[in-house]
Amino acid sequence: MNKIVEIIESFKRKRFSGGVELAVIAKAEQELKLTFADDFKVVLLNYGFLNAKGEEFLGIDTTNYDVVKATKKARAADVAFPDDVYVVENCAIDGLLLVQRTTGEVASYQRGGALQQVAANLSDYLSSL
Repeated sequence: MNKIVEIIESFKRKRFSGGVELAVIAKAEQELKLTFADDFKVVLLNYGFLNAKGEEFLGIDTTNYDVVKATKKARAADVAFPDDVYVVENCAIDGLLLVQRTTGEVASYQRGGALQQVAANLSDYLSSL
């Protein structure tokens, strides 16, 4: 079993929308002109939108929790938003976003600020919850 799946499955309480197909992921990547990190792809394939440990990780094609919509909104609101990141969670606190680089690192980001790395990858971030 994949490490990130093992971590998510260890959470007693979780909600998710259901996995999405690779073609849907590829379309989202194309729309954002980037490639999702492998661990985020695994989350999308197996769970889609994921709510675990009080954290709401964005999926694809969900009304309010869509990684494409959230990333496009962040890019439109902030010209300094890095091109190589996508939003994995909107923390809804003072515009704070949890983002992931295409290389896998997870960081926090606030409009006009710098990326603040919080984990080497999404698996490590989830393990820290």
